[in-house]
Amino acid sequence: MFSIISKYIIRSFLQTFLVIFSVLFLAFFFLRSIDFLEIAARGDMYPQIALGYIFFNIPSVIEIILPLSIFLSTLICIARMNTSNEINFMRQMGLKSGNFLKILAIPILLMSFFALFISLIVSPYSLDSLYKLTSNQTFSDRFKMMGAGKPTYFEDVNTTFFAKESNDFDFGFSEIFASIEHEDMEIILTADQVSSIPTDKSTNRLTFKNGKIVGLEIEGDFLMNFSQLEFTFPRKIKTSSTDLSHLSMTSLISNLENNREQSELFKRLSIFVLIIVSAFVALNFGISNHRIGFTVSLITGSLFFLLYFGIYLGLQNWTLSSEYNPSISFAAFHLVFFLAGIFLSYFLNKESPINIYSSGVTSINNFQLIFNLVLLAFVIYMFFYFLI
Repeated sequence: MFSIISKYIIRSFLQTFLVIFSVLFLAFFFLRSIDFLEIAARGDMYPQIALGYIFFNIPSVIEIILPLSIFLSTLICIARMNTSNEINFMRQMGLKSGNFLKILAIPILLMSFFALFISLIVSPYSLDSLYKLTSNQTFSDRFKMMGAGKPTYFEDVNTTFFAKESNDFDFGFSEIFASIEHEDMEIILTADQVSSIPTDKSTNRLTFKNGKIVGLEIEGDFLMNFSQLEFTFPRKIKTSSTDLSHLSMTSLISNLENNREQSELFKRLSIFVLIIVSAFVALNFGISNHRIGFTVSLITGSLFFLLYFGIYLGLQNWTLSSEYNPSISFAAFHLVFFLAGIFLSYFLNKESPINIYSSGVTSINNFQLIFNLVLLAFVIYMFFYFLI
């Protein structure tokens, strides 16, 4: 019988988790994707690069959504069982309070290790790939995307370009006007056509055809007609990313003597502890549903999680600016919230969280159901509002 009940609890939890995670992931993923697609639609980014941005952002989306999904799934699953008298039935069959913790520990630990894998290895790799993707967008790429009918300034050549129309043949432009800033002189250039094709990996090239060039300077002006005019200039070399979030786990471990690398490593490890602690608190809030009601459980639990998760996101900046050792800060931070979770559970249930028992169940009417759904939607909205 215990095996059947365990499978039922795990199946109910996984079903709830799948629904919540799918909804949150799709919502957050599409919100992020729209931002990149808008940039591509304005002509500031190649569509291929925008798709790369969307793909490499998936790990960071999972890293944000997974803790909230596990927390809400645990709370809602147990609270629903409590409301429908299923927990009372399970207790009559000999299931003790500690068994709920043991049963849900298996899937929650597996999800926590998956989140840890994302945080330690996959997410840094995807962020570094995003940086390299941006670095590979050359001057030639940006020039081709500047669009016709609007002035565009390129810092690489200190030049403002304006083209009447684009040329699909060589991805250049027709009827071009350019204002070039060169030391104490301004150069005005007009041409029938212009294109940008890099000569090699270290040099860019602009080719103008059939036009004239006018130089305006203090000592005297000059005018020159040309059939073809080429400008070559060195490509800007992108340096390697120094962002801590882009560093691999090997790089962090090899520089553990530095507080910066230590704080980044502990921040990545924090997601594992955060999921375990928040799931434990959610379990106790779900079991206390019969005593305080689902609405209060959801409000109090969500406030606890949002505060916990919000401080977790800023943990690295705090440890970098503090005088304390990152490992001490890491342990103190999670210990405070773990003790706060135990205190809240004890306060709500009037007894130890490990020995919670259910003596009665209150029913939920349609009005409460609608109100709770609206409240849940509001919590999710606030979560997105502060992150995006």
